[in-house]
Amino acid sequence: MLSRSAVISSRRRPRWPSSSEISSQCCSCSRYFSDKDSITSSSSDYVSPKQQGLSRLFTDEQRELLKQAHQLSSMSRSLAKQVGNVKIREESLLVDIAKCLQEGREQKLEASDVIPSLFTVVFAGEFNSGKSTLINALCGNKELLESGVLPTTDKITVLMASDDGIDSKNETKTIQVNTGVVAQTELRLLPTSNYPILKDLCIIDTPGTNAILSLQHTSSTLRLLHDADLIIFVTSADRPFSESERQLLQTSIKPYRKRVVLVINKMDILERRQGDDHGQETKQKMVDYVQEHASELLGASPIVIPVSGRDALSWKQLHKPGFVGSEDEPNNSSNLWTRSNFGRLETFLSENLSASSKIKTKLSNPLGVAEGILLDCKREIERRQEELDVDVATLKLLRSDSDAWEKDMKSALQRHRLKINEEWTTGAQVVHRVLDELTIVDQLRIGVGMGRDTFDRAWENANVTLLSADKESSSFTKKLISIASECSETLISGAKKQGDDQIQYLGKRVSVISTGLKGNNSKIIGRIDTPKFRRLEDELQASIIPVVEKTTKYLPTDLKCAENVYTSICRASMLSSLLMSSGVCSTALALGGFLEMSHALLLYSGTLTVAGATSLPLGSRYIARSFEKEWMSNASKVESGLEALFNDAMETINGQLSDAIAPYTRYVKAEESSLISLHNKMEIGIADATRLRGQINKAC
Repeated sequence: MLSRSAVISSRRRPRWPSSSEISSQCCSCSRYFSDKDSITSSSSDYVSPKQQGLSRLFTDEQRELLKQAHQLSSMSRSLAKQVGNVKIREESLLVDIAKCLQEGREQKLEASDVIPSLFTVVFAGEFNSGKSTLINALCGNKELLESGVLPTTDKITVLMASDDGIDSKNETKTIQVNTGVVAQTELRLLPTSNYPILKDLCIIDTPGTNAILSLQHTSSTLRLLHDADLIIFVTSADRPFSESERQLLQTSIKPYRKRVVLVINKMDILERRQGDDHGQETKQKMVDYVQEHASELLGASPIVIPVSGRDALSWKQLHKPGFVGSEDEPNNSSNLWTRSNFGRLETFLSENLSASSKIKTKLSNPLGVAEGILLDCKREIERRQEELDVDVATLKLLRSDSDAWEKDMKSALQRHRLKINEEWTTGAQVVHRVLDELTIVDQLRIGVGMGRDTFDRAWENANVTLLSADKESSSFTKKLISIASECSETLISGAKKQGDDQIQYLGKRVSVISTGLKGNNSKIIGRIDTPKFRRLEDELQASIIPVVEKTTKYLPTDLKCAENVYTSICRASMLSSLLMSSGVCSTALALGGFLEMSHALLLYSGTLTVAGATSLPLGSRYIARSFEKEWMSNASKVESGLEALFNDAMETINGQLSDAIAPYTRYVKAEESSLISLHNKMEIGIADATRLRGQINKAC
């Protein structure tokens, strides 16, 4: 884009090459396109047929820079397709024209090898803003392009110089260009002897952007702005800077960093309305208004030139057709040319369309396109990264919540494990309760076979209902199964709630991604549903019974336990009675004089008596501890089996919960990897663009 500091002289006469100069340099229409071979040519002195048009003026360094700029532009388009949600307009119009001009040639270039080397000036704006009139005035031919009040330009018209001087009416060719809509492109080849302005230059007239067929016209214009090296944006003095013009500048011209000249046409309307002062104050306000608003939209202050294309064309038809310049003002009183201010526009073009300026612009144009696309890619990648950050945070939150849920479930399992342990401990304490109820006398009586009834009452009072005479229907086994089943229900219900909660939390994120509204139109591969645990629940319930019964079926029955304990007490009591009786009898006989005993034997008898008195309590405790140890060893087996069963269930549940959100997890991981790759490519492209920008400035 041109800066405001550009000087537009009203005194300097522009010099365009003469027809003889042009004819000595023109070979064929294909001179306006160069291929890869011409770009990499090793000789700057030799001008091959492939190095015609602007390419014949390039140095080897400039050709290489042009090649790199087009490669970067191509790379940026490829990156934009990968990034998605970035507007891409392919450069195909001038390539199609090149292919048309090659018809009949023996050696043809592939489309991928064609790099347009014409300097392209695109006239854009609303219909009836006077674009066609301005082009006619520049070329000095009122009938070159049709103009009128109605939207007459309903097609793309490309004006180029021919090589044989034949009038363009006999050399008009039509090309259908795919621009998203059906748009006709008319190529007109004009003799350079009559139109020297077209040397190394093509002028493109576009349809109005607000015509009745606005969709087709606007699409065609937007398609061509991408090919432009210079955009002459025409607005009308009777409706300056309409809404459609604002949108065109901001959304389609600004992103690609094009050189733009704003021309306010039909300034003669203001003269007629203002009277004797010719509306000078109103004209200046008009220029200031357009300058201010254009600067806001484009981010820089563009060149604004007010003209009257109709007055300029009228003067040229009467006096001097063709390109004139500001110094050729007439000496008559009409002063029509001066009031048209058209010389200022032609002066600007002559000063800014010099060979060096056109070469630099031609090199910078594909680079500017690449920079614009890369900037759009950067914005889109950053937008996608922001959304991905939310997704990554969501996954972290889900993992944290899953860890907390697993901790809660383990606590619940521990509580049920303690309940089962309490049941086993209660059974293990039966003998303790029986012995606590039996006195020493009761136990001694059991030892001599006189305390059976007392033992049975104590056993019954201990409330040993955990054991049943029927092994297969043990109430203790049923109680263990009941507690384990309750634990299973707690685990499954918790898993179902956890699955519902995570899907509900993901619901909003998933709906955005799965409908393809996210960056790059990404979609989750797979379906995210709440996991179903019905099968696991049935399997867990069915596995609990054999795990419990595998151990409890070997437990002794109630009668067997009672008999074993009774027998043990009998033995301990008999041993105690024997020891005490031996000691007491020996001592009594010795004291009665019936038996002579030494002091040692007397001490021994006393020891037997004490041992007998203490052996019964000690033996009772041993009996209780032995029963408890044997009982609790079975408890450990049951607990180990249930723990393994529930741990497997937890692992299965975690797996199903993870599988439920696996499509979302895969998407986040894939998006992370994709964005890293795209970001790296974008950074490389931006670095290459910065490097090329510096090299182009240095080379030109």
